[in-house]
Amino acid sequence: MTSPLNATDLYHTGIVVPDIEEWKTWFTGIAGHRWTETQSFDLLVRLADGERVLPLRFAYSLDAPHLELVQEIPGTPWIRSGHLTTHHLGYFCDDLPTTSKRLEEEGFPLEACAIVDGSPSIFAYHLDPRGVRIEIVDRTRMPDFDAYLRSKAPTWH
Repeated sequence: MTSPLNATDLYHTGIVVPDIEEWKTWFTGIAGHRWTETQSFDLLVRLADGERVLPLRFAYSLDAPHLELVQEIPGTPWIRSGHLTTHHLGYFCDDLPTTSKRLEEEGFPLEACAIVDGSPSIFAYHLDPRGVRIEIVDRTRMPDFDAYLRSKAPTWH
C-alpha cells in the first residue's frame, strides 16, 4: 500500500498567531519575508463538537519555503499551544475525501474540515496522538500555487 501523502506535496508550514499583521512585520524584519495580503472569510467548519461558521484569517509568505500565518480562534483547533510553535504541515492532495480517510486509517483522526454543500471540502486537519497535525488541501482550489500567491500579493510588490 502506498502512503496517504506525497512528500513533494508539502507546500507550507502553518503557524497560529494572535495578530497576523504584527507577526508579518516581525518575520519581515527578522528574515525578509514578503507576504500576501491577509485573506479573511467566514466558512462553515465541522469540529469535534459540531459545525459552526468560523472567521478564518490567514496570509502566506511569498517566498519558498512558504509559511502560513493563521489568526488564532479560541475554542477551536486554531489556538497556540504555549510558545509560538508550528501548528501544522500543509499538503496538497488530489482527492480530499479519500486522503482524509487514509489518514484516519493511519492513526490521524479527523480534527476539523470545511463543509461545502454538506460534505467535507477545501481542507481537512488531522491530528496524530503524538501531536503532529496535518492539513490536506484540495489541489483544485489552488492548482497553480505561485499564481495564487501573486494574485494575493500587495500591489506594491
